[in-house]
Amino acid sequence: MSHKLLPRPVALLLFTLVVHPDTGVGDLTTAQIRDLHAGRIANWRDVGGKDVPVRLVGRNTGSGTRRALEEHVLGSWQQGANSVDCRTVGAGAQDGVVRCERGSTREVLDTVAATPGALGYSEFGLATATEGVVPVRINGFEATTEGVDRGLYPFWETEIAYTYAVPQADALPASFLRYLTNQVGQDIIRASGHRPCTEMENPLLCRPE
Repeated sequence: MSHKLLPRPVALLLFTLVVHPDTGVGDLTTAQIRDLHAGRIANWRDVGGKDVPVRLVGRNTGSGTRRALEEHVLGSWQQGANSVDCRTVGAGAQDGVVRCERGSTREVLDTVAATPGALGYSEFGLATATEGVVPVRINGFEATTEGVDRGLYPFWETEIAYTYAVPQADALPASFLRYLTNQVGQDIIRASGHRPCTEMENPLLCRPE
């Protein structure tokens, strides 16, 4: 008998763009976000902000947060890094807007907070708990699950648990899945700023692709 990985949607995860406070920006359109990441906008004054050069701080290739940004907001692959310190283009690297990569969301947030003109992205709950960064509205909408439900906020992803075939009822994977979907597990999901899939007005958003 053949088996396969079976997906089970658990929660809808919210993400947000964040900027250094000196950018003077709190709201960006999808088109502006794409132009920023494509290097077509190099100074925040060109999107109504202050006269500060743009510096892009992202996650490494393979990051789920980066993949969500590429798929739901940018619509294309994000270019690689040309900087190590996130302030200047490295020797021998391709010139243009400064781009750097970090290995964790925590590092992205800390780098954005410490780097004038920086733009990064993060899991929503961690971003709002971090000093020195400003969450960015997208097309005028803040990061909320209600906005996702209504099709107004684009930066999100579905958290999916996978099992190898259907687990035995008394097996550890089955127990863990019950924990994720019972009251305690769902309370933890909500406390992190996300939403259990079962509570979405449009549960089809959580359906695996």
